[in-house]
Amino acid sequence: MKRSLRQWRVWLLLALALALLGAVMGFGLLNERERIEASELERLNAQTRVIEDNLTRQLTAINFGLQSIQSALPRWQASPQGRLEGQQTLRNLEATMPSVRALAVLDAQGTVTHASRDDLLGRNFFGREYVQEPRKALNPTLLYLSPPFKSVFNDYLLNLTRVMLDDRGRFAGVVSAAIDPSDMALVLNSARYSDDIQAILLHSDGKIFLSAPVLDAAAEQELLAPNAPLGRHLRNQHMAGHAAGAVLFGTDQRLNVMRSVAPEALRMDKHLEVVLTRAREPLLTGWQQDVLMQTGAYLVLVLVSLFGLLLYQGQRTQKIVAAKRLKLATEASGVGIWEFDLLDKSYVWDDNMFALFGLSPKSTSLRNDEWTKLLPAKDLQRMRDATRATIQQDRPFDMTFQIRRADGQVRFMHNRAALYSDEHGVPRRLIGATEDVTQRMAQESELRIAAAAFESNESMLVTNAQAEILRVNQAFTQLFGLTAAEVVGRNPGLLKSGRHEADFYKAMWLDLTERHSWQGEIWNLGKDGVEFPCWLCITAVSDEAGLVTHYVATYTDITLRKAAEDEVKRLAFFDPLTNLPNRRLLSDRLQQAVAKAKREHGRLALIFVDLDKFKPVNDRHGHAAGDQLLQAVAHRLRTCVRESDTVARVGGDEFVVLLASISQAQDAMHVAQKMHAALRVEFQLPVGKNVQISSSAGIALYPDHGLDEAALWHHADVAMYAAKAAGRDQYLVYTPALDHPVP
Repeated sequence: MKRSLRQWRVWLLLALALALLGAVMGFGLLNERERIEASELERLNAQTRVIEDNLTRQLTAINFGLQSIQSALPRWQASPQGRLEGQQTLRNLEATMPSVRALAVLDAQGTVTHASRDDLLGRNFFGREYVQEPRKALNPTLLYLSPPFKSVFNDYLLNLTRVMLDDRGRFAGVVSAAIDPSDMALVLNSARYSDDIQAILLHSDGKIFLSAPVLDAAAEQELLAPNAPLGRHLRNQHMAGHAAGAVLFGTDQRLNVMRSVAPEALRMDKHLEVVLTRAREPLLTGWQQDVLMQTGAYLVLVLVSLFGLLLYQGQRTQKIVAAKRLKLATEASGVGIWEFDLLDKSYVWDDNMFALFGLSPKSTSLRNDEWTKLLPAKDLQRMRDATRATIQQDRPFDMTFQIRRADGQVRFMHNRAALYSDEHGVPRRLIGATEDVTQRMAQESELRIAAAAFESNESMLVTNAQAEILRVNQAFTQLFGLTAAEVVGRNPGLLKSGRHEADFYKAMWLDLTERHSWQGEIWNLGKDGVEFPCWLCITAVSDEAGLVTHYVATYTDITLRKAAEDEVKRLAFFDPLTNLPNRRLLSDRLQQAVAKAKREHGRLALIFVDLDKFKPVNDRHGHAAGDQLLQAVAHRLRTCVRESDTVARVGGDEFVVLLASISQAQDAMHVAQKMHAALRVEFQLPVGKNVQISSSAGIALYPDHGLDEAALWHHADVAMYAAKAAGRDQYLVYTPALDHPVP
C-alpha cells in the first residue's frame, strides 16, 4: 500500500511538471507572437516617420517658395520689367523644386498674372477650390492644401496656396503651386521594404491619390468605409480639428500604421495622411513553424517521460525484489567480505579484506577499525553518513572511496552492504562486500575523456586538472597547425594572441571554478603567427566525488561569421553607393559629439550640402553617370575634412558634414568654402562624361544655433534651403531671420 501510494505520487508530480512546462511554452509562444507584431508595428511606424520627414521637407520648400513670390510681387508690379523678372523667377523656382509642376500668381478675379509656364498666363481659375477656399477664409497665415484633382493627363495634382490681401484686408488674389505627386510616389514606394506592404497617401478629406501597389475602386471604398479603421481615424481627425501624429493598431488580418502629415510650422488648413498596412500571415510563418516544432518536441518529451518513468519503476521494483532474495557473497576473487556489528561497533573481515587494505590480521585491535585511518577525512565522513542513513532510513549502502595504504599506494574501493535485522525488526548488523575498483575507475575516466573529446569533429584538446595538455584531435592540428608532439605537456596559454587582458582570463577561470564550464569569443594565435577569432567552450570533467580531473576545450573558427557580422554592420550604418556613413550612423556620431561638446564646453559645426544641377546629369547622361558623380562628390568632400570629422550621405544628392570639434566659427566657414570650391571643379566621370555642378550649403554651429541634435539639424537644413532659394551655388550660416523671411 505504501509503495503504491509512492508510485501515484510520482505520477502526479510528473503530470504537474509536464503541465507547467506546457503552460510555460504556450505563454512563451504567445509572448513571441506579440513581440513580432509589436516590432513590425514599430518598424512600419518608423517608415511613416521617414515619409513624413520627406513630405514635410517638400512642403516646407514649396511654402518657402510661395512666401518668396509674395515678397517679390510688389516689386514686380511696380517695375516695367517686373513681369519678365517675375516670369523668370517663377521658372527658376520651379526648376529647384522637382515636385512642382507649375507656379502661378492669380489676381482677385482668378486670372493668372505671373506663371512659370507661359501657357497659363491670362487663364482664369476663379472657380477652382484652391482659389475659392482662401478667398472665403481670408487668412494669410494659413497654407491651403487643395483636395487632389485629375489633370488633363489623367493624373492627380495638388495645389498649395497662400492668400494675398490688399491694404484694406480684402481679397487680392493667391499665389499657388501645382504639385505633381510623382516625387511623393517615390518616397511612398521606398518605404515598402516588403512586397506585401500596402502604402497609401490620401488627403484629409478622404481622397486617396497615391497607393503602392495600386488599389482598385472596391478596395478604396472598403478602406474608407465609416466603420473601417481608416474611416474612423479620418472622422476623428476631422472632429478634433487637427492632426494627431501616428496611430498604430492591428486587426485580425493586418497590422496598420496611420500618420498625419501636418507640419506645425506650416499651419496647413488640411493635411495628408500616410497609411502603411501589412498582412499578418507572412510575418507569422516562422512563428507558426516554431509552434509546430515546440508542440512536436513537447509531445515527444511527454512520451519519453512516460516511458522513462515506467521503465524506472520497473527497474526499481526488480532491484527491490532482487535485494530481498539474494545475499551478498563473493562472486569472484579479489572481493572482500565484511560484517559490522551495530551493538559493539566491531568489524569482522575475511582474508581478502586485509589484503585489499594492506593490513595484517595480527596487528588489529578487537574492534578492527584501524582501516578508518587510511581514508581521507572527507571520505570517512561520507562513510559514516551513509552507514547512518542505511541504519535509520533503510537506504542502500553503495559507495566508492579512496584509501592510502601503508605501502604508499592510493587505491579506490567500492563498498556494497545490506542491513539485517532480528526477528523483532531491530537492525543488528551490516554485511557487505568490498572490491578494488582502481583499475576500472581509470578505464572509466579514460572512456569519459575519450567520449567528451573525440565524439565531435570540432577542434578539441584535453588537459589534466593542472591545465597541462594531454591530447588533441586532428581538427585541432588542422586549425592551429600544431601537432600533438608540439603541445602535449604544455599549457593552452601557448595559443594566446595577446589581445586579451589578464582580467579576461581571471574571469574565465572564476567561471570554470564555480560553474565547471565557460564559453565565449576569444582571439587565438596559430603556428603561422596569424590571429583569428574562435568560439571557445571549456568543460570540466569530474569524478564521482565531484573533484575535477580533466578539462575539455572546444575551438570553433568564427572568422567567416565575424566577417558576415561586420558586413551586416557596414550595410546598416554605411551608404552602399558611396561607402559614406548613412543617416543612422551620422545621428549617432552627432549625438556623441554634442554630448562631448557639452561636457568639455567645446564647439562643433553641422553643414548640409545639396548638389545643384544634379537632376540634369541623371536625365542627360543616365543613372550610371549620376552614381559615379555621387561617388566622386563623396571623395572630394572627404578630402576637405579631417579624419575625426564625418561626411555622410543622407539622401539622393544630399550630404551632411559633421565637424566634431572646432575652435571658432571661421573654421566651419573655411571648410564650407573649401568644399564649395572643390565641387565647382569639373568632374571627369569613368563613363566618359565631363559634368559641371555646384552646391548649396547651410551651416549650423553648436552652441550658437542649438543645444541639441534636432535643433542643429533643423537650422542647418533651413540655412541650406535658404542658400538654394537665394540663387544656389553658395553657402549660408544659419540666422534666426532665415526661419521667417521678411517679405
